[in-house]
Amino acid sequence: MVTIKEIARAANVSPTTVSLILNRKSKERKISPLTEKRVLEIAERMGYLPNLQAVGLKKAGNLFAHRILIFWVADSRAQVMMRFFRGLEENIENNNLPYEVLLQSYRPGQLHHAMRNELLLSCHGIIVCNPSESDMEFLDGSSFPRPLILYNRYSDKYSGVVMDDHTIGSLPAEIFASHSRKHPAVVSSPPTFNGMNIRLNLFAYTCQSLGMGEALIYRCDISPRSSYDATLRLLQEHPETDCIFYLREELALGALRAFSEKGIRFPDDMELIAVGDSSLGISEVSSPTLSVVHLPLEQTASEIVNLLSMHLYAPSCPAASTVISVNYVPRESCPPYTPREDCTT
Repeated sequence: MVTIKEIARAANVSPTTVSLILNRKSKERKISPLTEKRVLEIAERMGYLPNLQAVGLKKAGNLFAHRILIFWVADSRAQVMMRFFRGLEENIENNNLPYEVLLQSYRPGQLHHAMRNELLLSCHGIIVCNPSESDMEFLDGSSFPRPLILYNRYSDKYSGVVMDDHTIGSLPAEIFASHSRKHPAVVSSPPTFNGMNIRLNLFAYTCQSLGMGEALIYRCDISPRSSYDATLRLLQEHPETDCIFYLREELALGALRAFSEKGIRFPDDMELIAVGDSSLGISEVSSPTLSVVHLPLEQTASEIVNLLSMHLYAPSCPAASTVISVNYVPRESCPPYTPREDCTT
């Protein structure tokens, strides 16, 4: 298991700094966003997973009434994980819930291997995050003696919480169209959950339905260099492109250098919107500052706790799905949304 000291050595910072960052106290202790980003990226690359054991509030005698087991995709980004776990902790602490939270990682398509009987029998509730198609086939064909909540998946069998993927995909296209943009493109890394495909497809569909034409699709890895290369290739092959939607925030941040090298001005020559799922705050200080569709991950995690509590204390209640709304945060890379009104006489 990767330790804080090992991360500190790799990042060339103190273990105390690493601990503060991993415990989401960077702003409180005035740690720079760049240092936070570097530490989180190194932690992610080294395979660090936060130990959430005993984050729930304790009953008398330091005993927990309910042990909650979270199955989390092993290659998930550290920034997203930290925001998600912050939401879990806040709900548990604010409501004085007697929960002990444990984390179990798994590879996409390998959930059935991670769900060992001894783990399931030792817990009272289960949360499964970002299950793949094959993972869902396994879940739909299985029965569990404990309440099970899904994150980022619809299901008729299990309760779950999902982001409003339809709005995440369609809203950027509507914003670009309201600014009379005509040549859209989207840059995406490989999808790690089904919602990413929904977002991409809805963006492309909405672009066409609003008369913007077919959206160009460029793919890259989850790295600043790969995003830079993909964006530079897009600008060279299609210089007419005047608006781009990035399906991850760090992809847009990695691409900014390509626009600078081409002398492209925001928002005169180009508009750019990204899915904002990072907690680092770099989009607020980048040049240009980055307009995002903000994902309320903390609220999402809190709602998962609410659903799980409902099933723990009312086991016979039916499965329910909650859709979390998102909002557009305009900054320098794209102006505010000005919805087009239908002209009536």
